[in-house]
Amino acid sequence: MDDTAGVLVVGDTTIDLYPVDGPPTTSGSAFEWHVGGTAANVARWLAALGDDATLVTNVGTDTAGEMAARHLDATPVQSHRVARVDGTSPLTLYVPTDDGDRWDAWVRGSCYGFTPPDDPESLVAAHDWVHLEGVTLPESVNRSAVLDLAAAAHERGTAVAFDLNGRRNQWESAAAYRRALRDVLPSCSMVFAGTADLAVADIDPTPSGLVDLLPADHSGTAFLTDGASSTVGLRVRDGAVVERVAGSPPSVSVATPAGAGDAFAAGVLAARRRGVSALRELVRIGNAAGAAAVTMAEPFAPEVAGPVTAILDDA
Repeated sequence: MDDTAGVLVVGDTTIDLYPVDGPPTTSGSAFEWHVGGTAANVARWLAALGDDATLVTNVGTDTAGEMAARHLDATPVQSHRVARVDGTSPLTLYVPTDDGDRWDAWVRGSCYGFTPPDDPESLVAAHDWVHLEGVTLPESVNRSAVLDLAAAAHERGTAVAFDLNGRRNQWESAAAYRRALRDVLPSCSMVFAGTADLAVADIDPTPSGLVDLLPADHSGTAFLTDGASSTVGLRVRDGAVVERVAGSPPSVSVATPAGAGDAFAAGVLAARRRGVSALRELVRIGNAAGAAAVTMAEPFAPEVAGPVTAILDDA
């Protein structure tokens, strides 16, 4: 690795509730809590894989926020930029169903997102990567701050990774989501997308659809994941695909798909920080991390990162 401060991960932290006994959830059901959120997940995966990760996020001043702050302080993640915001913490509830699962969220009026930095240029200057999350891109969350950080990093030569993380309930229309994406993507050299994200934007959920979403003169790397189906990695130069590889994730017993995309992104970023540039190898490492994440019914479990670290060590 180089001598910079590693990856600056910017985005959300949530308190995730899981029913202890599974469905059905009824009055008197017991729950266990975990610290989740896309940014928190990526930062902890990076740290578990031996990388330097600084997390920029909000937690509330309520009891849940206090628990989240203590948890993050106890991890290898650099948490000095975790802001304690006067307000409630966002809560999510994992709901197993007969045909899969869903998440119920209580975000409105909470401290969801991150506190914009006073000086974006100085913040990004100490890092060689900035990872931004699409869940904080809506105007009601952190849109202007996301764009400012992306532009500042791009201007200073700090690489920007962006995960689309499209949530239909965050956008008034697919067109609004597409416009927001097209504002931030020109600053991004690495893009993570799932087929479900593209569907939220009403874009063909294929590699061609993802390329069409990128700027016409885009140069960088993009990854399109599709659950247990094959992942596609794309290397783009001046708007043209110059390399395309596909790789299937390892077959595992899935507890819940939650967090797979966050782990995939962290695995790829950790590999890039170690000097791995081969597209096929990046897909393999990302798939391994995503597959490890889904074996646990919680957003993050440090012990599952071991096999991915071994792959990184051999890369």
